[in-house]
Amino acid sequence: GFRLKPSGATRVTPWRSIGLCGAAVGTPEMAPDGGPVLAASLAVAAGGGGAWTARVLGIEEAEAELAAGADAERALELELEKLYGRAAHLCQAESRSLAYAGEQHKQVPAAIRKLQETLQQTSGVADELSGRVRRLDAVCGRVGEALKIVDDMLELRECSDHVMKAIATEDFERAARYVARFRASQDALPPGTDDASVQVLREAEQQLGFAIRQRFEAAIMAKDKAAVSRFAKMFHPLGLAREGVEKYTEFIRRSLAERCASEFKALVPATAGKRAADAEPSPYAQALTSAFMEIADIVQEHQQSVEEEFGSDNFVAVLRGMVDEADTQALRVIDKFTKDNIKVFKQQAGIDTREVGAVLEETALITQRTQQFHSYVHNVAASVVEMIEDKDKWKADLPAGCSEEDGLLLETKLVRRVQELVSEYVQVENSFLQQSVEKAVRETDMLDPEDGDVFTTTLVDDVFFILQQSLLRATSTFEVQAVGATLNCVSDAIGDQLKAALHNNLQESKRLYSNWVSHAKNIAQPAPGQNPLESLFKDSEGKLRPNLTSAHSWPHSLNNLQQCLEYLHKLKEATEAAFEDSFPHDGPDKDKLPMLHNLLSMALDDRKQELDQMHALHCREGVTMFLGHLRPSLEPLGRLDYSIDEAQYSDFQVNDPFAKAFNNATEMIYQHIKLVINSNSCEEIMQELATRIVKRLEKEALSKRFSLLGALQFESDVRVLCSFFTNVSEQALRHKFARLFEMASLLSLESVDELRELFSEVRNWKLAPDEIRKLIDSRVDFEASETELSLLLPS
Repeated sequence: GFRLKPSGATRVTPWRSIGLCGAAVGTPEMAPDGGPVLAASLAVAAGGGGAWTARVLGIEEAEAELAAGADAERALELELEKLYGRAAHLCQAESRSLAYAGEQHKQVPAAIRKLQETLQQTSGVADELSGRVRRLDAVCGRVGEALKIVDDMLELRECSDHVMKAIATEDFERAARYVARFRASQDALPPGTDDASVQVLREAEQQLGFAIRQRFEAAIMAKDKAAVSRFAKMFHPLGLAREGVEKYTEFIRRSLAERCASEFKALVPATAGKRAADAEPSPYAQALTSAFMEIADIVQEHQQSVEEEFGSDNFVAVLRGMVDEADTQALRVIDKFTKDNIKVFKQQAGIDTREVGAVLEETALITQRTQQFHSYVHNVAASVVEMIEDKDKWKADLPAGCSEEDGLLLETKLVRRVQELVSEYVQVENSFLQQSVEKAVRETDMLDPEDGDVFTTTLVDDVFFILQQSLLRATSTFEVQAVGATLNCVSDAIGDQLKAALHNNLQESKRLYSNWVSHAKNIAQPAPGQNPLESLFKDSEGKLRPNLTSAHSWPHSLNNLQQCLEYLHKLKEATEAAFEDSFPHDGPDKDKLPMLHNLLSMALDDRKQELDQMHALHCREGVTMFLGHLRPSLEPLGRLDYSIDEAQYSDFQVNDPFAKAFNNATEMIYQHIKLVINSNSCEEIMQELATRIVKRLEKEALSKRFSLLGALQFESDVRVLCSFFTNVSEQALRHKFARLFEMASLLSLESVDELRELFSEVRNWKLAPDEIRKLIDSRVDFEASETELSLLLPS
């Protein structure tokens, strides 16, 4: 048997190899044990390499494999021959291509030289053609100019033939068109061209200009608007646009002056006593408004035609003229207004406050109308300036002192005069406000004893009506200076006059009311329909006191104070709304809004805080007045011994020691103040009363001795009081009793274990450590050593 030689045996010498892939069969050798061995190996390369595999072959299998290898060798040789043939063919083809490319490359320099010669020839031809085109274009231009001259000469002769006829027949519009055509073409005609026609047209231009000026003046004298508009439009074709604008502006100003003159004569001051009953309430402001409205109507009516005939830049000049005339007429009205009301602006003494108020209202209206007019004309002018094409030329021709944004004067005489009027207004307004508030708090305050539903007097309504009117009036001027000054004056009036009046009334009424309220019958529930304070308003003889004011009633005075706090909030809201209307967010003065709101807060918020403090103070004083009724019910508390046994505890359950009696007395007071005092003040009083009672109970608890049953009774008393005050109060006040409940919890402990459990909890004690120790020590039946207490109680 044949077998393969194991790995590590003598290397088999190959006897045949087949190209890149084949098999090797070793020659027979003898094995070491003397047996014949055939070492054969067959290698197969896959993908140009691979792993060698070997197995034992028989002779037939080896021959078959050998034959198969020979066939594969022949197939590979055929394939190699084919590949070689193809490679040879490709090499020949590429060689021919390279040879052709080489020949072509040799011809490239000659081709480039030929192309350069062609381009040079083409460039020369192009230059020649370009010269011919330029010469032809010049000839065409001269022909065009000649044709235009011919057309101009024909048009010139046509204009000269018809212009005089048009003037003779007073067809001025047609004549103006002929002159305009002549003026447009005369500069293009060469010197000496048809001098006869030119002479005729020049004479026609002069005659037409004279005729139009004459007719325009006549139309102005006749106040014929249609004729004025007709002839004004003819100035522009004659090259007299500036003169036409000036004359048209002069006509508008003259018409405006005549209309204002008639209204000016009808002006009668409010203090003269001659004004008709059905006359306008503000005649000066109305006259001013009429002038401004007239200008607005003129703008609406003539803006488009003026811009079309004279141009946008000339319409700005018309606007300047109208604004100048408006200044003239408005200054006359304002000067007459201040002169007719000189007493109000200079003296004010001895003048009825209604007359002063009317003058202030009209002053504010005059200022408002002036601000609105100037805002209107500046907006119109700015929109016109945007349409001007040559803005640089327009700006260069602007008169001195005019704005480049709208072409109008930056500051007119009217604006300066109105600023002076505002300064005078501020002085009069401040003086008027102080006098009116003083009168309201000193003279017109009135209490109605018959009205059992209203427990305020007229003082607060009158004062805040005056304050609101002043602030709204100042805001309507659209002048920040007036608003700021009035805010300061309002703040002073509240902080000085009103606050002093409220304080004096409270102090004076307290003297009367404290005596009256000390009698239990006076705080008892009144009969249906009866005023709870009826007896307060009567003297010792039972007669009604005359001229009752808030100084005669402490509840009315306190209600007035609380009403002031409410009205301050309303006043601030009304003023803020007025600011939004007068200084809108999209208006020219929008940047002033934050400053105004800040001034308002500075003026009113501090005063409100002062009145809040004053209200709290007098509520505390009210509690002091009512304590007289509570002292009898609190007297048992001072004598009460909480170191009690079961029998005493049982008795306390039936006969309450003090808490229920105190609640009954407090209930009577609560029902009284609920009838005569506003809810906010009533709440403040009950809160203050609860605070004082709590402090009294804390003081008593820290000074008494307790048994366990006494501690339970103390806790019961605290709960009864807390429940009562919780029921009568709208605001939470259980927190006021927190210390008392902690005291009750400590006093109710039965053993050291409960004490240890209580202090093992995480809680924020409101009692101080020394108070806790004092309460534990006050328990007569609580057994605990000093060491235990020292360890358990906080130090």
